[in-house]
Amino acid sequence: MSTDDNLAEWDAAYVLGALTPQEQQEYERYLAADPARAAEVDELRVIPPLLDALTPEEAYALLDPAGTDEEPGEPVAVTSLADARAVRKSRSRTGMWTSALAAAAALLLIGGFVGYAVIPRQATPTGEVALQAMSPGSRGGVSAALAVSEKGWGTRFDWTCEYTAEWATGVASYDLVVTTVDGAQSTVASWSPAGDEATGLAAATVIPTSQIRTVDIRVAGTDTKLAVTTVNA
Repeated sequence: MSTDDNLAEWDAAYVLGALTPQEQQEYERYLAADPARAAEVDELRVIPPLLDALTPEEAYALLDPAGTDEEPGEPVAVTSLADARAVRKSRSRTGMWTSALAAAAALLLIGGFVGYAVIPRQATPTGEVALQAMSPGSRGGVSAALAVSEKGWGTRFDWTCEYTAEWATGVASYDLVVTTVDGAQSTVASWSPAGDEATGLAAATVIPTSQIRTVDIRVAGTDTKLAVTTVNA
């Protein structure tokens, strides 16, 4: 059973549709017992459609909006959209919503909520980028194609997966893992299999493309690479 303190940080995942059905039911029971919090979360329901209309570049621009008092390059750690609104409660309503939208952009793009959920976006079909087949890993069962795009704010990933073995459709979730040239590993996205394939997946990281050695797909919580792309040898 989750504590109220933990549940208070689920609003981002809730409005972005990243909770499991069981977690959604638990969170809605929490909201039913706290009308004030429910009202705050209800105001945030307009954010997902706004995010869906943004390109990754536009979303990242929200992380450092012009005219704020914060020092550039020093993002505030925020795990809750409602908390993000409270940070600027004394400012104008426009500024408050900019803060909430920026927090949501960060949570969506750089994995600020549990699960680093990947949300397929119709606005950025993978047909706009050239996907390259990933090399097979040490265990068969997943065939994937990936595009790695260098951006001014970091790196964007677009990919598709085909689950070619029966076991591959039955795992809880997969991770997209970046290994940097100095050997550090970062999970930049996670998703759950639904059917025999996953298409239109996209994620982003602030890690510069020049610092990425490999990108691989693995079952969440394991080290076995199922598919891998070498970016910088």
